[in-house]
Amino acid sequence: MKAILHLTDFSEVARNAYAYAIEVAKKLNAELHVAHIYDKPYASIAYQGGLSAIVDAEMDTKIRSELLKHLESYVTSVSAEGIRVLLHLWGDLTVWRADEYVDKVPGTGLIVMGTRGATSIWHGGLFGTNTARLIRHSPVPVIAVHPKNVYTSYQKVLLPIDIFDEKSIHLIQKAVEFLRPWAGVKITLIVINTPYVFYDTPSIDKFLKEVKASITYEPLELRVYNDISVEEGLRQAMEAEKADLLVMGTHARKGLAQLLFGSITENVAQHLEYPLLAFPLERK
Repeated sequence: MKAILHLTDFSEVARNAYAYAIEVAKKLNAELHVAHIYDKPYASIAYQGGLSAIVDAEMDTKIRSELLKHLESYVTSVSAEGIRVLLHLWGDLTVWRADEYVDKVPGTGLIVMGTRGATSIWHGGLFGTNTARLIRHSPVPVIAVHPKNVYTSYQKVLLPIDIFDEKSIHLIQKAVEFLRPWAGVKITLIVINTPYVFYDTPSIDKFLKEVKASITYEPLELRVYNDISVEEGLRQAMEAEKADLLVMGTHARKGLAQLLFGSITENVAQHLEYPLLAFPLERK
């Protein structure tokens, strides 16, 4: 991994995620790119057919100058000794559409962003937070950092899996590769049984054999938790296992499918107060 991208709005939530991103960048020996996305100022002009809008270049220059000062102050507010930090100001881009800007930083293999969680049905339930939507659409992995999260070197990671999902073993492989710099980190596969989805023991045993046949990684085990919902089961598992990181995959549902079925990974990003690493499973 050559580069990590951290998106900021200069808030304390973002600053906390920035401190987290610094430590991850050190561990992965990667550059850290800090970016702020802003709306460019437009001015209306009259022409023969009516009105049009163009970027007010003078105002844009002033705005960029002020934002650059904020950005420089922001990156120096936390010590980043030992890594290279680069700054970016991007205008008129959509925060959660990472495909619009991720290629601006060659070699980007990870995005780190803070999350406030859901504050209302409109903010969290119906439309989702920027971070949750970014998780759904990003072509690269995303780490969502809650304000209560402080980086500690990963020693134990939880990875909830659906044993009947054909992409589960692929997700485990991606997690193992990402976590190799944290030598000896213990990965615990979590199966959550709910009243609506129940995994029987023979199927679980069969899946675990397939995992061990496909993946060579010794500190790997599987545990089963029972709860009323997957989200509550994960909360129970994270507290019981004292894990440092939760790893999940996202299927990037869109449109009606997203509205009807939602995304457990996005729900976790909004409602559970744990650092979350989300891998896109629908993209290369």
